[in-house]
Amino acid sequence: MLPKISIVIPTYTSSGKFIDACLNAISKQNYPQDKIEVIVADNLSTDNTVLVAKQYGAKVILVQGKPSQAARQRNEGMLTATGEYVYILDHDMVMTPGLLFSLAKRIEATKGEIDAWYIPEKIVGNNKFWSEMRTFERSFYNSTVVDAVRVIKKEVFANGLKYDPELSAGPADWDFDAALKKGAYRLALLEGLEHVKHYEHFLSLGKYLSKKSGYSVGGEKYQKKWFNLDKDIYYSIVKKQYNPFYRLVVIFIEKGKWKKILSRPILFLSIFGVRLLVAITYLFRKRHV
Repeated sequence: MLPKISIVIPTYTSSGKFIDACLNAISKQNYPQDKIEVIVADNLSTDNTVLVAKQYGAKVILVQGKPSQAARQRNEGMLTATGEYVYILDHDMVMTPGLLFSLAKRIEATKGEIDAWYIPEKIVGNNKFWSEMRTFERSFYNSTVVDAVRVIKKEVFANGLKYDPELSAGPADWDFDAALKKGAYRLALLEGLEHVKHYEHFLSLGKYLSKKSGYSVGGEKYQKKWFNLDKDIYYSIVKKQYNPFYRLVVIFIEKGKWKKILSRPILFLSIFGVRLLVAITYLFRKRHV
């Protein structure tokens, strides 16, 4: 039997074209619509986000507070969810038509023993080269310590796990993953052709660097939290996430992934250059906060 899946989408002035494309893709899933619950957790948008959500039949819950409230929005959405699984989807993500069905078949094949799933992403940028470069880069991150689960069993939240509101503007995803691993939950990657398209076409290189470096304050809180909470998690996961050598070198060559570099060497050099700029910008901002 196919499981009911609740899709929680945090929004804040999500510009109609983003939320419309996101919700439209859900409505066209090769999956019974009565097995899909869409919950839009909105942080009091000033545009037509809520109207568009209601037009698609989504449940809308309103979350107050100064943006970003993404973690609280996710938590409120999860509390509202009635599905067996909760899919945390960003408003600028579009699912391929067979994604939910493919996920359900993998859940069936693994006898429901997996507690949370990583979902592959392909990046849609403002030009072909940026899209190819970021998609190639993203392929190295699947189910690593810099990835984050997107689909979680509802019962996991019933056990008290939630996203940390103190990290809404930073690594709340990583923090949630760390909590899952501390709790010995089972995580897996949805393998195959199905994926989400993650739209970045509004980002220039400068805005991309600014976005990434903006995680510095949240990153400090996150690292201190786990250093005090669990040294094993801190050294095996958190420290790696902020280790320049791991992020610039190891993550691209571990587990035989270096073979992929040989297929697209020019693309990889571009990735390395951008990652280096991200690291430099992050460290500069960290020293000036």
